[in-house]
Amino acid sequence: MKELQIKISQEPAVIRCNFEDVKAQLSAKMAEYQGAVFTEESKSVAKAELASLRKTRDEIEKRRKEVKAQCLVPYNDFEEKVKELLEIIDEPICLIDGQLKEMEAERIRKRHKEVETLYAECAGDWAEYLPLKEIYVKQWDNATTSMKQIEKELLAMIEKVASEVAIICNTQSDVMDDALLLYKKGRDLAAALTKVNTYEDNKKRALEAERIRYQQKEEQRRQAEIERAREEERRKLEEIAKAREEERKKAEEALKAAAMETPEPEVPFSLDDAEDGDDLPFPQPQTVTMWYKIIATPDELEQAEMALNSLGIYFERRQA
Repeated sequence: MKELQIKISQEPAVIRCNFEDVKAQLSAKMAEYQGAVFTEESKSVAKAELASLRKTRDEIEKRRKEVKAQCLVPYNDFEEKVKELLEIIDEPICLIDGQLKEMEAERIRKRHKEVETLYAECAGDWAEYLPLKEIYVKQWDNATTSMKQIEKELLAMIEKVASEVAIICNTQSDVMDDALLLYKKGRDLAAALTKVNTYEDNKKRALEAERIRYQQKEEQRRQAEIERAREEERRKLEEIAKAREEERKKAEEALKAAAMETPEPEVPFSLDDAEDGDDLPFPQPQTVTMWYKIIATPDELEQAEMALNSLGIYFERRQA
């Protein structure tokens, strides 16, 4: 289109006003109010002065608006005519622009299909972690972005996801599947690993607590077993002591009974050939010589000898 020349002739508006005179009068009048102080008695005067000042201001503002409206009359007329010109130009602009936008939209639709095809070829099993609508980059729609560049970026995304999924799987955690589901939502490796680490830390603490509880339980069981064995040993010792005490009493009773029986004629005492053949120091009339084999502890043996001594019975102690 040939360059269009717009010729405009404009004469500056001239506005005449006795501005300086009005300014001088107002300044002189306003000076009267400097430092003015009103009281309750002069309240009505203050209201009257305020109303007068506001009226003066409104008058000046009214005149300003009137002058502005008069100045805008030629401009408003000019603006209406310019808008008519713009409407004439806008019609072909809209026609051409609409076609260009449709062509651009068609190009973008074609690019989307090309990216979808490329995505299907590259994503494979990783598509569940990389939904195309979530990873689509706006710059891929630009005509200056080649499909080769898009392929490079897409493969980089897939490689990154594959690496991060491998890291999660290598944890071999009980919550690995939950961590993978969390990763799918936003591909946030840190969040997925935090879930795994939190679970493992809690599990470790739980196992340690269980180990301590088991150890304490086993120790209690062992102590109870030791105490049971000790109690059983005490019981056996008491039974043995009781049995020995009963035997001792029986022996004492037998000795007492023997001492009270009618004495038999004295029989010379002799030992078998297997013995050492020593004679008793003094054979006594009305006594009986008897040999006992005693199996006892040193304490029990001492008690037995004390019992014999207390009865005035003579005895000899020989080692077996």
